[in-house]
Amino acid sequence: MNEELQKAGTGARKAWPAVMSWVGGITALIGLFGSLAGGGAWLVNHHRQQTQRQSKLALAQAQEKQGEYQASIQTYGDLLKADPLDRPVLDAQLNTAMLWIEDFHVLVGTDENAAAVAGPALDQIMAILDAGVARSKGTRAADVQAHIGWAHWLNQHIAEREFGPGAEQNFRAALAADPSNVYANAMLGNWLLQNHGSLTEAIQHLNIAVSTGNARSFVRTLQLGGLIDLDEKGARAEVVKAVNDMRKSGEPLDEEHRMRILTFCFNLIFTDHGELAESLSAIPPDEEWQTYLWLDDKPEDVQSHLMARTFIQANLMELSGKRQESLEKYRVLQQELKNEPGSLKNSVDAAIARLSHNQSS
Repeated sequence: MNEELQKAGTGARKAWPAVMSWVGGITALIGLFGSLAGGGAWLVNHHRQQTQRQSKLALAQAQEKQGEYQASIQTYGDLLKADPLDRPVLDAQLNTAMLWIEDFHVLVGTDENAAAVAGPALDQIMAILDAGVARSKGTRAADVQAHIGWAHWLNQHIAEREFGPGAEQNFRAALAADPSNVYANAMLGNWLLQNHGSLTEAIQHLNIAVSTGNARSFVRTLQLGGLIDLDEKGARAEVVKAVNDMRKSGEPLDEEHRMRILTFCFNLIFTDHGELAESLSAIPPDEEWQTYLWLDDKPEDVQSHLMARTFIQANLMELSGKRQESLEKYRVLQQELKNEPGSLKNSVDAAIARLSHNQSS
C-alpha cells in the first residue's frame, strides 16, 4: 500500500511541472496574441495618422500654389499641433510665409482700412519668419533675414505702424552673411529706390540679384516696380537695359508693364527731349529698335501708330549721328501732320528746328 502511495506521489510530482509548463505555454501564447493585437492596432493607428498627415500636406501645398497663403499656413499649423517639432512641416510653413510676404497685398471693402487688415496678417508672418531664422543657417538664414526686412518694410508702408531702420538693417544683415543673396540684393535695391536712396547703389544690388538667375520673376518685379516712373536721371536708361535683357533671354512681360514702360521711356510728347534721348541711348541702336518693337507689339494698321514708330526711328537716327536721314523722316512726318495739330506735331517741329539749327551752326 505504502509502495503504491509512493508511486502515486512520484507520478504527481512528475506531472506537476508538465502541467505548469503547459499553463505557462498557454499564458505565453495569450501574451503573444495580445502583443500582436496591440501591435496591429498601433500599425493601423500609425497608418491612419500618416495618411491624414500626407493628406493635410497635400492640401497645404495646393493652397500655396493657388496663392491661398494664409490658409496654407493654417493647415501646416494644424499639423504642428500633433508634433510641434516636425521639421519638414516647419520648413514648408516657413517657405509659404516667405512666398506670402513676396506677394503680400490686402483686399479691403469700402468701409475697411488697409492698414488695419494688413497688421494681423503681417504679425502672423513675422512670427513664423523669426522662428525660422533662428533654426536656419547659411544662405537659408540670409533668405529668411531678407524676408524679415521686407515684412518690416510692409509693416511701415502698408500697415503704417512701424517707423525706423528695421527693414534696411535686416537687408544689410542678410548681405553681410551672404553678399550675393538674391532676396537681400533685390529687396534692398527696391527699398533704396522707394526711399530716395542712391540710384547707383540700388542698381548695383538689383544687377547682382539678376545675375544670380534665381527668383527671376520676383527680382524683375522689384526692379521694374522701383524704376518705372522714378523721376530721376538715369532711371529710364536702366529700365530700357532691363527690358532689353528680358527680351533677349525670352522672359515674359505682361501688358500692363509694357504700356507703363512705353509711356515712361518712349513718350512722344516729352517736354524735355533729353528724357527720350536717355531712353534711346541706353543700348546699341539696333537692339534699341528691336526692344521698342518688342514692347510696342500692336499691329501696324493704324496711321497714328505708324507715325509714332516713325518718330521713334527718326530719333534713333538722330542720336546715332545719321542727322540728314533723320531730318528727312521728320519732314515727311511734318507733312503728314500738317492738318493734325497736337503734341506729336509739336515734337516733330521741335526736332526739325533742332536739327536745322545744328546744320546752320
